Amino acid sequence: MLRPETIAGVAAAQDGFVTLDGRDGLAITMTPEAAAETGRRLIAAAELAALQPTKEPPLE
Repeated sequence: MLRPETIAGVAAAQDGFVTLDGRDGLAITMTPEAAAETGRRLIAAAELAALQPTKEPPLE
């Protein structure tokens, strides 16, 4: 398992699409609908993860 990212990605709207840029070259382009659903799913997963005990991530 890779070390969890601690810095949020940067989302932007461009030419009718949503882009998400992150560290280490992460880049994705989505339709507005796909971006909205991804956002909902990320929030739901984040809420569940916040309730779980944190384990020390393994080294890369």
